[in-house]
Amino acid sequence: MIDISIYNEKLDIAIKQKSNPSYSKKIASELAKPEWQQQLFELERIFSDIKEDQDFQKYEKALTTLFEDIYEVITAPGVDDFIGWINDITSEKNNTNAKKLRAFLVERYAEDTISESIEIINTCKLVLDIENSIFTSLLSEVSKELKKETSSLLNDPKQFENNIDGYLEVITSTLEGLTEMSELYFTLSEQLYTDEQKAGKIDYYENIIKVIIEKGQSLKPQNDVEKSQETIIKVRNRIAEIKKGISILYNSKIALSEDETLKNIFLKLDKEIKYDKGISSSLTQFINEAWSEVESDYHSIKEFFRISTDITYNTNWDTFAKKGAIISIVDDFNKIAKDNILTNILIRSAEDTIKQLKSKTKAIEKYNEQENILKSEIILEFNGIIIEFEAPSKKQLLESLSANNPALAEIKKDIESNIEGLKGGVSKLKGSRNFILFIKDDFTYVLNNLNDIRSGFEDFLQKSGMTKHLAWLESKCNGSTNGVITSQDLNEPSLIKELLEKGLIKIEIQKTFL
Repeated sequence: MIDISIYNEKLDIAIKQKSNPSYSKKIASELAKPEWQQQLFELERIFSDIKEDQDFQKYEKALTTLFEDIYEVITAPGVDDFIGWINDITSEKNNTNAKKLRAFLVERYAEDTISESIEIINTCKLVLDIENSIFTSLLSEVSKELKKETSSLLNDPKQFENNIDGYLEVITSTLEGLTEMSELYFTLSEQLYTDEQKAGKIDYYENIIKVIIEKGQSLKPQNDVEKSQETIIKVRNRIAEIKKGISILYNSKIALSEDETLKNIFLKLDKEIKYDKGISSSLTQFINEAWSEVESDYHSIKEFFRISTDITYNTNWDTFAKKGAIISIVDDFNKIAKDNILTNILIRSAEDTIKQLKSKTKAIEKYNEQENILKSEIILEFNGIIIEFEAPSKKQLLESLSANNPALAEIKKDIESNIEGLKGGVSKLKGSRNFILFIKDDFTYVLNNLNDIRSGFEDFLQKSGMTKHLAWLESKCNGSTNGVITSQDLNEPSLIKELLEKGLIKIEIQKTFL
């Protein structure tokens, strides 16, 4: 009796394969050929002629041969489909080693790992040929990797037995993994956007996103870790990197700016992004460093030209000790202000845009440094006058001489009013956001306060009749608050008397003997 148990597994596979919609018509067409009917008739004839053991053995041999031939016909479509794919992916036809692999696979098709793997590959291989996918280049890269794996297998037919399982595992895991990635079926970059990103005007970055999709599809290892990673993991990494790049652009919030010029500058600089460090790293570096500097330069220039003004030399400045420095700062301002590069920045090349922004910002920064220095010097000068005329000695002088003298009291009042005006000018200068506007609109008025303090004090002294007295007193004190009177000074007793009466001096007597 024939032991058919050894054929049970092949029979199950044959029945399953015969019912496979992809191959059933092809199998049925092949088995409908006359030669198969003739072989069946011949088998029946041999069976009817069985009389001895050797006749049965002949029948058994014919039966197993027919089964194997039919089994090959039934399983061949799946194997042939797989071999055809191998020929396509390796770009070779009638490859001798591929034919050897076919024979090897047909012989072992009953093995679960082989039949199941081939079925998976035949089902999933179409993922490599998705039409109009935005990841066509990435799929092409995968095909190159699979070609390397396949060529390595075919190059050593003697090792089919040892290598087939590992090869099929790599191919099936790669193809199955690809079919699970919905992104590979996207035909538009917009399909990568989240609803939140769409609401956040992510389409503003469309051209840059197209570039990062294009640049992000190479499977060349980007680091040492990737050198040992499976292809499917690197594919996932690339898609994740591209999506992360989109998130980085979205999170930059540049699209939400209301400054159209600044937004257009950003779009011009997309070619300045270098992707050699990977999508996310390169984008992050560009936005945090290169773009941050460009944006800062732009805002500095825009702030400088925020208030347009035309300022010229004013002869009233001639009375100020630092008039030369003021004239110089005004000249520097006018030199920078005559050319607002932001008005035509968009017609410049990306390289020239960066260059011009840097140059203009550098000039503005230098001007601002000089401006801050001069501002401090002017404040120091003004405060010096305030301290001088609010000193107790001068206040006492004004108070003493104006007592019971309405005319002097009025001058004193004017001096005090101008001191307050000068204080207000210092306060306004300290709080001023635009120094040059202060120079243009307020400096002359504040300078008049300063001049009026000095001239008012001189007028006060002149009208008080104490000019000579104070000059004599100053000669005695020589800049100090104390001095010594000699016997010769008593030749001017009226001077001393009037200074005493006005309370401007006091005389103390000291014994020079014991």
